[in-house]
Amino acid sequence: MKLNALLKTLGFLALAATPVVAGPSAPAPKNPIAPAPVDDDLGITASIGYDSNYVWRGINYGQHWVRAGVNGALLLVGGAAEDGAGSTSLLWDVNYGSLAGDQDHFSPNGLQTVGIKNTSSFQRLQLGAAISHDFGPASVSFGYSFIHNMGSLANGSGLNQLPFGPGGGYGMNDIQQLTLGVNTNLGPINLASSANYDLFNGGWYFDLTAKSTITVTDAISIVPHAGLGYGLNYNAGWTQASRNLYGGGGIFGQSAAQGGISGWTALNVGIDFPIKLNSRATLTPYVAFNVPMGPMKNMARSATNSYAPFPGVPGGPATAFHSVCYYGVTLSVRF
Repeated sequence: MKLNALLKTLGFLALAATPVVAGPSAPAPKNPIAPAPVDDDLGITASIGYDSNYVWRGINYGQHWVRAGVNGALLLVGGAAEDGAGSTSLLWDVNYGSLAGDQDHFSPNGLQTVGIKNTSSFQRLQLGAAISHDFGPASVSFGYSFIHNMGSLANGSGLNQLPFGPGGGYGMNDIQQLTLGVNTNLGPINLASSANYDLFNGGWYFDLTAKSTITVTDAISIVPHAGLGYGLNYNAGWTQASRNLYGGGGIFGQSAAQGGISGWTALNVGIDFPIKLNSRATLTPYVAFNVPMGPMKNMARSATNSYAPFPGVPGGPATAFHSVCYYGVTLSVRF
């Protein structure tokens, strides 16, 4: 009897400990769906970098360029296609650079005795924004950029004094340009082209670049690239007095009294070596070669030639328009 009473008691306790379930239990899913990851990508990339020579649109401005920048993309309209075709985005960028050590390639080397330094400081701030639309086969963008040139190379201090004459108008202007760009892929090759018009200084600059990415490992790639430039009354923001000075009495080596470069400017080829440090940081060393062409090549006078407009004064700005092999590195972090 005691044993039966004990078994009844244990059965009652087990029934009391069983949770009450309203209705039949649902079977566990065979392929449970993982929760979607939270997208915390802000679409912003910050970078810092160094270039042994600052080459911009075929002109070698000087040695040891240090730079920093921030750029981003804001999706305005999402594309209906799986590849994002049909989307519209706002692209923006802020960049700043400076010649470390003030080793520019324009200052005369033979006028130290009259107080003209053979090195000039130079800094550049660039702000840009563009609307880009993905049409599928190609992306088209239209934007505006403002380039503020600073330092003694830009304001002409040292040149705007004797013997060149006070207020000679030497130096550089700021640049305000409108840009129409097209980007597309032809198989493994990415092509990008742009037409740029300077609202403040006048003149056009066109460029065409091609690159391809060769994957070595999940973290390392090789990216060969080539770019070609063409100018139409292009003056790079230099004042008329500076263009006369650097061109040896003409405008960028031409005989015309006014205007700028019209023709091919330079061919630039190089190889980037991007290395993914983690999911957000990339280190990109590179090496490149710049070859001035046409009227820009004709500006590369020998450093032993006279520095116009002073016969017998050597040290003309030949290096700025000579072919140069240079290198650099960029560290970029995506947020």
